[in-house]
Amino acid sequence: MPKYYKISDGKQVLYVTVDDGGAVIIKDEAGRKVFLSKYQAKLMKFGIDNLLKDLFKDVDSKDVHVEELKEPEKR
Repeated sequence: MPKYYKISDGKQVLYVTVDDGGAVIIKDEAGRKVFLSKYQAKLMKFGIDNLLKDLFKDVDSKDVHVEELKEPEKR
């Protein structure tokens, strides 16, 4: 069963769907979508954790809220 998440920081909202196979769909408020296979999602996580960490060190993550949704957001 897929899982749905809403990630927001007060200024911007992203909707994330993770399916049973590990694939990820990221959608912004404008309706733009990014589809990632399970392996692409793993590479992205690795890249953020190891290679891009310095780019995000000044970002305050206290304002970021993650909420699990029961069904996909209708837009």
